[in-house]
Amino acid sequence: MLIGDMTWPDLAPAPDDFAVVPVGALEPHGPHLPLGSDTMISEHFARHLADDLGAHIAPAVGYGVATPAQRLGGTFPGVISITGTTFTALITEILTSLAGHGYRRLVLLNSAIDNISFLCEAAREVTDRVPRSRVMIVNWWDVVGEDFRDALAAETGTARSDDHHAGMVESSLVMHISPHAAQPDRLPADGGQEHPRRIRYHLYPPPADTATSAGIVYSAAHASSDLGKYIAEQVARELTDAVRREFNAPLPS
Repeated sequence: MLIGDMTWPDLAPAPDDFAVVPVGALEPHGPHLPLGSDTMISEHFARHLADDLGAHIAPAVGYGVATPAQRLGGTFPGVISITGTTFTALITEILTSLAGHGYRRLVLLNSAIDNISFLCEAAREVTDRVPRSRVMIVNWWDVVGEDFRDALAAETGTARSDDHHAGMVESSLVMHISPHAAQPDRLPADGGQEHPRRIRYHLYPPPADTATSAGIVYSAAHASSDLGKYIAEQVARELTDAVRREFNAPLPS
């Protein structure tokens, strides 16, 4: 189901076939996770969609829009990003090409929060231009319900406010998905508790007290491969249900 592995005679989508584009980023995720964590996660869940629903998977977009330094815990090597204008154009042209080959059901499976508004812009442009097309933009963390998130926080003792970029959930997912790439031994014994100042607005340049020594803004103290497997299975189920629900409806006329 990997489009990149197909020959040209194989690329003849049926009317109900849909294509998934995994979207990630290349940026620091603390000292314990690989730079490509977001892309790895997107590709993992794209494979589940292929297994569950017969989706065709396009090659991943591994470069995203830069995450503000305050959410990375400071400025560290490894950010390889593209501008919002370039990113929007890239996604628009990928979707347009897929639609040109006959795909009308298109899924952008995203794992980097700063990509979202640009993905939406590309989707609007393509669906305005291509008749009978539908684009679903889905972030893996959006498909699990509030009850699951609350239960996870209660079970682990990690508050949801302490569990974002490179925190417990993301770290656990990468430990499960790519155990060879994760290096949990690089985490401090407390999982990273420097307590930088967290601000919801943005300041440039970022204030010094929003930075950390190792890029750990949130706690990964309770991260584990077993927890990652548990979360991944829940996400995969919910993701399949969400995609099935949205694409079972008739396409726009």
